Amino acid sequence: MIASLRLGGAERQLASLACMLKGSGNEVEVLSYREGDYYLDTLAGSGVPHTFIPGDKGDLRLIRDIAAHLRESRCEVLISFLAGTNIKACLAGRQCPGLRVIVSERNCNTSYLPHDALRFALYRKYADAVVCNSYAQTEFIRKHCPALQERLRTIPNFTDLERFRPAAPGRSDGPLRIVTTARLDPRKNALGLIRAAARCEGVRFDWYGAAAEDRYGAKCRRLIGKLGLEGRFFIHPAEKEVERIYRESDAFCLPSFYEGTPNAMAEALASGLPVLCSCVSDNPRYICGNGFLFDPRKDDSLVSAIRSLKALSSSEAAEYGSRSRRIAEKHFSKDLFFERYTMLLGGIPGGTDSPA
Repeated sequence: MIASLRLGGAERQLASLACMLKGSGNEVEVLSYREGDYYLDTLAGSGVPHTFIPGDKGDLRLIRDIAAHLRESRCEVLISFLAGTNIKACLAGRQCPGLRVIVSERNCNTSYLPHDALRFALYRKYADAVVCNSYAQTEFIRKHCPALQERLRTIPNFTDLERFRPAAPGRSDGPLRIVTTARLDPRKNALGLIRAAARCEGVRFDWYGAAAEDRYGAKCRRLIGKLGLEGRFFIHPAEKEVERIYRESDAFCLPSFYEGTPNAMAEALASGLPVLCSCVSDNPRYICGNGFLFDPRKDDSLVSAIRSLKALSSSEAAEYGSRSRRIAEKHFSKDLFFERYTMLLGGIPGGTDSPA
């Protein structure tokens, strides 16, 4: 049996992995300990059982209950997603002799804090493999915990290549439209993009990802007004049908100060868009002849990237978009995601990628 603990923000990736493992003949169960939908319809459609273990009596009791369930179900491999859950998985796993534990790091650290040291110490002692969804996080862990070197793996998230696909040719004429899909958050550097937009005439910018009005969002809107960009820079709430937004746009921009492997960038690549991305973390791996990189801390660098994009001819822009799609197909397919996990399961001593 392979049990997957906690869905949360990584629910789509984990639910899909569980379904694919089930489809390949494994006995799979999904465990969660927080209330939520968690793609239950997807799991049910593939015959994957879901067990909810309530955590309202505290973490220590929750860990004991998880361990008891794993022993009772004779689980062989536990795959956990997200930092707090990984800690619980390690502590539950130590109570289950013979259990193999795979922890999945879904964020990208920029500093090494005491809780990171604690988490990595638990990985050293109890985890059989540590999976990062970005190469940047793999390098971070390798640097700060070299003892995990042999157990580190990088498996980027997959992108739905059917949902995110290029638009049909023949979009209507109009100003170049650049889209950003990201939280309106200081780390995403919306202010930098707004300042750059003021220096790039003839370009429309649409940022999707604003939550309820907050201090940073208000600051962004004030800057838009101050620079006279009300007719060219628009801030929208997050869009559920984001694939439509990509297909209605000419290019994608992500001006973040740091990232891992951004899901939004992968979606834009799959949608066949030229991309403008900050030269941080994993971004340079996926921007090669299909867009422009820039230094997010230098407005001149971002302005230059936007102007380079605008200077492309229609045929050049189309070729950039085609390259983006090919890069997405090469790096972010669901089949590749599943293949990497099954190889990992087969490579763990005592693990298997055949039916349990």
